[in-house]
Order: sequence, then C-alpha cells, then structure tokens
Amino acid sequence: MSVSMSDVKKLREMTGAGMLDCKKALEEAKGDIEKAKEILRVKGLAKAEKKASRETKEGLVRVKVTEDRKRGAMIELNCETDFVARNEEFQRLADDILEHILSLDENADKEGEGSDILRQKFYRDSSKTVEELIKEAIAKIGENIRLSRYCRYDTEDYLHSYVHGGGRIGVLLDFKAPSLGEEVLRLVQDVAMQIAAMRPEYVSVETIPEEALEREKKILMEQARQEGKPEHILEKIVQGKLRKFYQEKVLLEQAFIKDDKKTVGQVIKDSGLGVEIKRFCRFELGGL
Repeated sequence: MSVSMSDVKKLREMTGAGMLDCKKALEEAKGDIEKAKEILRVKGLAKAEKKASRETKEGLVRVKVTEDRKRGAMIELNCETDFVARNEEFQRLADDILEHILSLDENADKEGEGSDILRQKFYRDSSKTVEELIKEAIAKIGENIRLSRYCRYDTEDYLHSYVHGGGRIGVLLDFKAPSLGEEVLRLVQDVAMQIAAMRPEYVSVETIPEEALEREKKILMEQARQEGKPEHILEKIVQGKLRKFYQEKVLLEQAFIKDDKKTVGQVIKDSGLGVEIKRFCRFELGGL
C-alpha cells in the first residue's frame, strides 16, 4: 500500500531511522505507525547484532553527581570513532545510562563491568533493557557501542566529580568535610585533578590491601637479589623502595601537582579545612 510522506517524516522523527526504512516499515505495517515503530525496532536490533563485533576504541567517560552530593555515578561508554563520541545522540545515551544507574537501588555503592547493567530494565521504560537501549542507539548511529564499566558511590558525606580532556578521564571522589564552602570545593577540585593527572591507586598507605603490599615487597626483594645486594641489607633496601612505591601509587603520599615541595596529604592538612579523602574512582578512556 502507499503511505503518506507526512507519516514517513513523523515516523522518522520518532525513531531516527532513515526515510527509506520508515517508508518500508509503514508499508509493511499497512500505515500503522505504532506497528511500524516495532518493525523498525526489531530490524534495528538485528543490525546492531551485526555491528557488535567491531572494535570500540573511542568514546567518553561521563560522570554525574546529584545536587545534594550524596549519590554519584561514572561510566565509560565506547564507540568506534571520535566523531561519534562527540555526537549529541551518543552523549544523550551516556546521560540516560548514568541516570539509570543512579535511579536503581540495586546499583547503590557498586562498581564493575558494564555487562552487570545490561540486563536491567531501563528505568524510564521497563519494556526494554539497557542492552536494548544501546542496540537501538547502534542502529541509529551506525557504529558499535559498548558500556565498558561503571562506578556508583552513595555517601553520608559529600561527592565531587571532575572530567578532563573532553571526557577522556573522569574522577568520582568521596570526601568528608565539616561544611561545603568555596575553599573546600577548591581543595577537592585540586585533589580530583591530582587523581586525574597522577593515577594513584590508593588513598593512603593504610588502605593498601595486605596482599598487594606483600606482593610488592616480594617483587622488590627479588629485584634487589637480582642486583646482587647482600642478604643482610635486603630488608632496608626494600623499605627504601617501598617509599618510592607509596610516592607513586598512594594519593596522600604523592607530590602535589601545584606545589611539588608538599605531598597531597600535607596540602590537605595545612589547609585547616578538616577535609578527609575517603575513596575515589578514576576512569580513563581505553580501560586505564
């Protein structure tokens, strides 16, 4: 049957599908727009499956913190090209996924692979899963899209977020403070920038897991042996090298990027603002 051009345009506006695809779907649905939407959705998901094996090296890291700073989430959403990463449709998808993660209680205080989220019913439309939402976007945008990982923090204190490089690095920071003023926000912004730039893995020496510390000690001990150092001074050598390990991997022990004569810990203490860094999550595009 013939379909009107106005219906074709209407369907295109509703779905984002191509004009020809909309025309064919309407013809198949005998002019029923709702049925045509379903036809396009099914065909779109099928196309998405074909694109699913293509590499996704570009994308963006997106972070959101609620207005009261009690809940925050961060994701890494990947696509094939930088061009699509800057696309409004792709960025809208990232925001939808962030809102979804923040809306579901089952995601509270969790972080993990993106696959953990895919089977959840989308918070705004329970007729589809997050995976189906992504596949619909793949069909519209024309590139493979993958949710690589996510992090959500829920706190009784405060959260702060920072994004660097147009979405290439993101930081979600959980901190204590007696109150939120300009000075406190400036300080935690500096700390978030430090995390983005210097890639620490732990907040303090005390937060390093025992097994990670023991593993590092064994490596350093073996390195010293390989260098032919005498057995009776190995422990002292290892302790010296551990200090360098702390300066590289531990946030509070790192040299502050704005004043390398002080550590981050000293800067926070000297501020007198009563700020305590509890934890952080750092994502860099490409899984770093």
